[in-house]
Amino acid sequence: MKIAFYADNTLSLPTGPLCDVLNRFCTGFRFSAGRIPVHLNTTFISKPGTFRKLPDSLKTDARGYEISVIATSIPYDNNFFFETVDNIVILSFSGWNLLTDLPITNGVVYFLASMLCQHFAIGDKHEKSIGCLNDFLWDKRGVDTAMRAAYLCRDCRDSSREGDAAKPDIQAMLDLVSHASRAGVDLLSLPTPSRKGSKDSYDVFLCHNSDDKPIIRKINVELKAAGLKTWLDEEQILPGQQWQVELENQIEKVRAVCVFVGEDGVGPWQNAEIRAFLSQFVTRGCVVVPVLLPNAPTVPKLPIFLREMMWADLRQEYTRQLARLIGALHSAPAL
Repeated sequence: MKIAFYADNTLSLPTGPLCDVLNRFCTGFRFSAGRIPVHLNTTFISKPGTFRKLPDSLKTDARGYEISVIATSIPYDNNFFFETVDNIVILSFSGWNLLTDLPITNGVVYFLASMLCQHFAIGDKHEKSIGCLNDFLWDKRGVDTAMRAAYLCRDCRDSSREGDAAKPDIQAMLDLVSHASRAGVDLLSLPTPSRKGSKDSYDVFLCHNSDDKPIIRKINVELKAAGLKTWLDEEQILPGQQWQVELENQIEKVRAVCVFVGEDGVGPWQNAEIRAFLSQFVTRGCVVVPVLLPNAPTVPKLPIFLREMMWADLRQEYTRQLARLIGALHSAPAL
């Protein structure tokens, strides 16, 4: 799918560099800067009125793309962020500085992901805010928190088979937005490499007691469905391989580790893995997240060196807490 970005005369948007970044992160979409200058001669944008008055030269250029996004600082008469007519989207950043201090480039990519979800019928709009990309955002100030989370809930992810091919690219966009927004920087300034990177690199290592394997397998499926590349021993270690060597290799490269604690506590080999990851946490900034499994006791036995870290608690509100964990793992810095 080919997507074009335009910016009208009210907005300074680096469309070329933005397309370069997205083309590094996405495999199914190709991005280009629009070739026609845009001037929206109106005080308020209306649908379909403003769309009908777009110059023929712009409409002709836009026909070369499946989606054409026009960014502007002119407000909508209905106070929306964006509307779509045919293949053209007008995206308004009116009053942006009153809603957030995050850069407009982050907002462009966030709303593009939202547009693509609509295009591929991935989920439905949520009237109540649950932290999902498909929240309607009746209160526009919620966009600040939304971009920092940049998350698509499980129900929305599972809602469309038609959009399955698009989901990895949409997730890559959300990862980019979340990573930059949580750091409070412009996503164009990130040194983050493309997530197409080495097939040997992983987002998260699943450190667990072998007695908890059934629930770990379930969580592993859910993390992978959310676009995370997971390292689980039974999937990555082949028969005949020296598993201690494979563990040592991943400890030096993985972006984050989840240390799972269930009713049987921490296993003996798990203790050794934890100590190794904590060493990496100090030397290279590897993210270490203790995770209390649904079967963990009321007062879990955490190793003393994990007690000071913020943990994820899956014992109550499993779906919501898992979503928070996924958001944290997506925002873990690339190494």
